Amino acid sequence: MHRLFPQKMLTVITTDALESRLVDIGRNRGASGYTIVKAHGAGSSGEVSGELDVDTSIKFHVFVPQGRMSAMLDDLETLINEGEHLTVFVSDVAVLGSEKSEQALAES
Repeated sequence: MHRLFPQKMLTVITTDALESRLVDIGRNRGASGYTIVKAHGAGSSGEVSGELDVDTSIKFHVFVPQGRMSAMLDDLETLINEGEHLTVFVSDVAVLGSEKSEQALAES
């Protein structure tokens, strides 16, 4: 039987201009890592083609234990209150192996 460990997956869809702020939030709140991918699509704020530098969105994924999620959400809510456009999802997931998810990101 595989050893699965409960985690929260935080997904943020936003403009690529916020990439460094999202990474800082993850680092400051003890995330073990993150993944960023370019994204395009359409939503309430219109269509994002990703073809122009000013028209590029990203999808930011991070897995964290339940206890670290609230502070990250507070930081994201602050960005929203500053007028930034974010779509934020939180999902319950199970991760194979807990070692990586328990360690904080190494400083670069």
